[in-house]
Amino acid sequence: MASSELIAEINRTIDTYENLTGGFAANTHQMIQNLGHVGALSRLVQSADLQTGFRLLRDRGELESTFEAVIIRFSNEFQAQVVQAAQWRLNNAGELID
Repeated sequence: MASSELIAEINRTIDTYENLTGGFAANTHQMIQNLGHVGALSRLVQSADLQTGFRLLRDRGELESTFEAVIIRFSNEFQAQVVQAAQWRLNNAGELID
């Protein structure tokens, strides 16, 4: 189970995305409901797809507000391969194709 601090960080990230887009992150909320916070972020960051939120925040120079950055800050709550995937995305953010 995710710590309350991790859940708060995830919620802040979702709020940032929703405020920037003016929309509701329905898919993300549904995934969290189905998989839990750790499970949802783990699936998202290991997906071959580059999520809209990551692209938006990257393009705005706000990588520190991405789920990937949250995973790095709370690396003790995720499996090693998830942390590695998150770090890889952050390290290669500029080269990732939309």
